[in-house]
Amino acid sequence: MLIIISIIFGNSLVIVTFLRFKKVRKVNNYYIFCLAIADFLTGLIAIPLTISNRLIISDFTCQAGTRTLFFLPAYMLTSVSVLLLVAITVDRYIAISRPLRYPNIMTRRKTIKIVLLMWILGLGFGSLPSLNFGSDRYQWVCELDLYESELITGHSLSGSVGITMVIVFILVAYGRIIFIAYLKKSTISWSRSAASKSTHDQMRTRTTVTCGLIVAAFSICWIPNSFKNLFENYLARDLKSLLTIQTACEQLCYINCCINPMIYGWRNHQFREAYKKIFRNCFGYQRKPKNLRGQTEPKNVNLSAISFKLQ
Repeated sequence: MLIIISIIFGNSLVIVTFLRFKKVRKVNNYYIFCLAIADFLTGLIAIPLTISNRLIISDFTCQAGTRTLFFLPAYMLTSVSVLLLVAITVDRYIAISRPLRYPNIMTRRKTIKIVLLMWILGLGFGSLPSLNFGSDRYQWVCELDLYESELITGHSLSGSVGITMVIVFILVAYGRIIFIAYLKKSTISWSRSAASKSTHDQMRTRTTVTCGLIVAAFSICWIPNSFKNLFENYLARDLKSLLTIQTACEQLCYINCCINPMIYGWRNHQFREAYKKIFRNCFGYQRKPKNLRGQTEPKNVNLSAISFKLQ
C-alpha cells in the first residue's frame, strides 16, 4: 500500500508540475511527462489489479483467460514505459551526436507525434496477451502442478525476452552516447567560449545523465523480473521459493515507478523549484517578498503619525 501511495503521489506531482509551470514544458520533458502518466496509471490501476488477482483465489480469477485480463493493464503500461525509454534514448543520442541540428530535428510537434506513437504501439503490443492464440483460456492456473498453460507461459517469456532486448539496446546506445560525449569534450573546448560551454553543453550533458539514471533504474528493477519468469516456468519445483522470488521481483518493479519523480527533483533544478512552489501553495506558506537587492521589503510606516509627533 505504501508503494502504491508513493507512486500515485510522486507521479501526480510530476504531472501537475509539467501542466502548471511553462518553464518545465521543454521538448525533451514531454517524454518525462508521458512516462509519469504511465507510472501514475500503473499505481492507480495495474498494481491493485495484479495484487487482487494474487490474493483472490476463485473459479473466475484462476482461469488462464481471466487471469491474463487482470494483468493486462500491467502489460500495456509496461510496454508504453519501455517504448518511451527507447524514445528518450534516441532523443538523447541525437542531442549529443548532433547538438546543432537537434532543435530542428526534434521539434515540439514531432516530439508529440513520437509520444503518441509510443502510446499506440505500447497499448497495442501490451494487449496481445488478451488474445487466445488457440490455448485453453478456461484452464486452472493457480496451482503449481497445473501451471502449464501455453498462454501464460508464452506471454511471460515473450515479455521477458522483449524487455531484456530493449535494455540491451538502451545500454549499448548509452555507451555510444558516452563515447561521443567524451570525444566532443576536447573539441568543444577549442571551438567555444567557456560561457557558451557552460550554458549549452553542460545543460545538455546534465539532461543526458538524468535520462541515463532513469534508464539505469529501470534496468536494475526489471532485469530480475526477466530471470524470474524463466525460473517460474522452467526451474521452479518448490511453491514457497517460487512465491518468495515472485513477490520480491514484482515489488522491485513497482518501486521503479516511484523512483523517477525523485530523480527529477534531484537532478533538475526547474522540477525541484516547481515542487517547492507546489508544496508552499498546498500548506499555505508564503515567502516574504524581496526587493532587487535580495532584502525583505520594509514594513509599511505610518508617515502621518510621524509628522504629527515631530510637530
